Amino acid sequence: MSNFLTPAAAYLNRRNELLAERSVVDSPVVIQTVNKALMASEIAMATFHDLETLRSLQLRKARPIEQHSLRIQQELQQFELASNQLALTDTADEAAYLTYQSAFFQLNATFPWQYASLQRVQNELFATTFTLWQETLEELFTSKHRRLLFVRVEKILAFSISKIPVLGEALAVYQQLVTAMQASHQRAQETDDYFRSLESYSDAATLCSRSILIFCFTAEAVLRGRPLPDEVQLNKRVKTHHQSVIEGTHPYF
Repeated sequence: MSNFLTPAAAYLNRRNELLAERSVVDSPVVIQTVNKALMASEIAMATFHDLETLRSLQLRKARPIEQHSLRIQQELQQFELASNQLALTDTADEAAYLTYQSAFFQLNATFPWQYASLQRVQNELFATTFTLWQETLEELFTSKHRRLLFVRVEKILAFSISKIPVLGEALAVYQQLVTAMQASHQRAQETDDYFRSLESYSDAATLCSRSILIFCFTAEAVLRGRPLPDEVQLNKRVKTHHQSVIEGTHPYF
């Protein structure tokens, strides 16, 4: 990952590279591949706008006066240590996840909260996840070989799955993230030629976009005090997001 480019700058560089590549080829197949990569880039970059919008919402909802209170931070650390003792042995095993979720809910119900709250744990999680995906988008737009990118996405999704109980009972979100995690794991087993291809770039961009959108839509529901989205709602919003990019109506463009 570059230390000098923001996701927006990295996106523009990649877009210019793709446009330059398309301008010197005659093969309809290659042109179609480049066009697919360009569209995947736009959809992925639009998710960065959604991330920033979510971050702004989170900052408005947080209470900045108490945010750096020593007692609050100490209590959050104690809760994190306690929650880390709960074991999710297999992130892809739904029965194991439900057992883990139940244990987390029990921990939260019995934890002696005095200064902090689960809402602050949620805020910490949102901030961490925002940074992880921001950095991943930058890596997406700058990397020339994408094996490590797929590995990174898989790890972020595994982390996110382990933190879903912080948001509430969200089995549909869990199932969607598991599907994305398994897809990323499968892609990471491909050949070296694949990792250097535009096909792998489009696949990685699509995977990142869907994963980020699931995070954004779920976190937004939590922050606004709304019910967590189910599978139908998530799929509909992802489709609407993609359509807005294709039609040029997404706020980023």
